[in-house]
Amino acid sequence: MDNLNAVPQQLTEYRARRLIKAKEIHAVIRQLADKYRELYTPVNQFIEKSPLAKEKFQLNFEVGIVDTGFQEGLFEMISHGVVGTFCGVEEGHKMLKGILARHDFNTEGGIEAFLTEMIDALENDKRPDGKRAKVSDQIRKGKSSLELYDAIFSQDYLKPRYALRMGDKELHQLSPGERGTLLLVFYLLVEKDDIPLVIDQPEENLDNQTVYELLVPCIKEAKQRRQIFIVTHNPNLAVVCDAAQVICAELDKKDNYRMNYLSGAIENPKINKAIVDVLEGTMPAFDNRESKYLAR
Repeated sequence: MDNLNAVPQQLTEYRARRLIKAKEIHAVIRQLADKYRELYTPVNQFIEKSPLAKEKFQLNFEVGIVDTGFQEGLFEMISHGVVGTFCGVEEGHKMLKGILARHDFNTEGGIEAFLTEMIDALENDKRPDGKRAKVSDQIRKGKSSLELYDAIFSQDYLKPRYALRMGDKELHQLSPGERGTLLLVFYLLVEKDDIPLVIDQPEENLDNQTVYELLVPCIKEAKQRRQIFIVTHNPNLAVVCDAAQVICAELDKKDNYRMNYLSGAIENPKINKAIVDVLEGTMPAFDNRESKYLAR
């Protein structure tokens, strides 16, 4: 009888020890998140110090501890059967989403509150007409209560994740052109090396306005400390980036596909003509367009 009377106290002690161990696990996850922040310190410093990054690109970088699949893992363990807080497919998912949304996994207090609420939800039916529920009655066939508790308290579902946003979009939500632009920004502004940089067709998947408003300012800033070579089909880049030297390449199909090259500054009459021919479709076409612009 004495042994039975001691069970409630022992259970309380074991639960307390389990929570302490869970906090120790979470501390390791937080340490890993801190390592992520340390590794990406240059990115944050760049964003804070660069008007281009903050104002034009609206870059934002943060590291957080996020849930990577708790809901899927839980419902592999427990059934949507006839008892418990998570009874019913739609109702059960909605109930769990509410619990997940209420807690911040970045803090020790947040994970403690989450674990406490989860165990309470498993042991007590939180539906309006619910009563105390046995965890064993909710376990799927082939699973065990031990596996369920291990899955919850091990916190394998929590991972540090870095999120780089441009405006209100995360990196994975950006279009190929936007991702390419962002990558170029880092090469041009974050990378502080002074060795020459070769960029192949930066205008791909970008419209002229994006090139002019976002890409050109970065190129202009980077070329103050390093030499930049741009291979492009868009002469507009050479003009707006104020290229020190332009090399025009032309394939002569009639002369056995011979490549001809013309080089010089933008002010060079031959280079100037080549740029206008490619960009505007010859000088008369440019004059015609100019007159239309001025007429407005």
